[in-house]
Amino acid sequence: MDLKVQLISTEIPFSHLYSQRMIFLLSLLLIIVAEWLFLHGLLEHRYNLLACLQGTVFIGSVCLLFFNFQRGTQKSKYRAVFTYMGLFIASGIPALAYLIPGLSYLILDLPLLQWIGWTFSILIFLGILYGIQFGRWNWKVHQVRIYYPNLPSAFDGLRFVQISDVHVGSFLHRYQKVQKAIDLINQQNADYVFFTGDLVNNKADEMHGWEPLFSSIKAKKGKFSILGNHDYGDYVKWVEQGEKQENLDRLIELHRAIGFKPLLNEAVELGEEFWLLGVENWGKAPFRQSGKLKETLSKIPNNSFKILLSHDPSHFDAQVLDTNIDLTLSGHTHGMQFGIERFGIKFSPVSLKYPKWAGLYQVGKQYLYVNRGFGFLGFPGRVGIYPEITHFTLKKSEH
Repeated sequence: MDLKVQLISTEIPFSHLYSQRMIFLLSLLLIIVAEWLFLHGLLEHRYNLLACLQGTVFIGSVCLLFFNFQRGTQKSKYRAVFTYMGLFIASGIPALAYLIPGLSYLILDLPLLQWIGWTFSILIFLGILYGIQFGRWNWKVHQVRIYYPNLPSAFDGLRFVQISDVHVGSFLHRYQKVQKAIDLINQQNADYVFFTGDLVNNKADEMHGWEPLFSSIKAKKGKFSILGNHDYGDYVKWVEQGEKQENLDRLIELHRAIGFKPLLNEAVELGEEFWLLGVENWGKAPFRQSGKLKETLSKIPNNSFKILLSHDPSHFDAQVLDTNIDLTLSGHTHGMQFGIERFGIKFSPVSLKYPKWAGLYQVGKQYLYVNRGFGFLGFPGRVGIYPEITHFTLKKSEH
């Protein structure tokens, strides 16, 4: 049965807004201090031209973002907004990397510290350039195998693909680039494909022209999807009353048009004692909490094997752990599109907000998998955290 999603406006607690603003102001202050130290070091060594160029790009990108971000997002002018964001990241983050060595140099007056800081800055700058030019198109297939003693025998060896956070408006109609990822999905020869939300950045119109490509995603037994926080149109101002609801209805129809069955707080039986659940977005404030997990669970047998599609991984700790759901599939974090997953190190700044931010997590007998995202948003690149296609195999174990 298809359900019509009703948009419900929710108020964000003042305490949370205050906390968010304080974090933003402190972060901005930190970046300004780092920028001053960086320029001071360049001018001290008479790199005047380089200092002028770096300072101009940084200040210019901040001003362009400040005056154009909301207007550009409102009109879906993502190319301009992403260009400004890319300039800001490429100039500001290398300066931020210089902060600690630069401060240490001022205190200890050891030139070596300054050169260490500049080395870090250059390496990060080069990494950002690589992430913009190549990283965002560098899809990785992650193979995940999970063993369950309670897996129904008929589903032993089940294979399915998860994708998440497409953000199709960010691709700027670069169809040939994305075709590479669609081909990778189809090469997995999966029984099912599950999409865990954020098809667009804000508006259903972003999907115009992309329908044939995403319709070509193949699954032997079915394709299912849910909504993410960006799919509701919460981040733009709508001119006419009802326009926001019409946009959401159109987006849900687009899910169906490309062959996915949207699960809107619904459950579907894939086979005997094997159920797939899909809830609407549920996240901690300021994100909407439209997911109705308890109601969705009430529709299915308690002792069945259950997979849940829930966009925001914070839902797992907040509600899912109070259930007997076997596997939860989420996305949302993008791995912040910036971090490191090499040499035994796994870190991204987003882990400070989301402890479960990428990959497989186990709590007791329950598993959560957080997909790193198919697309990108804001920063037009990926540094160290690459776009992901996840191929799961479920196996029955004796214990």
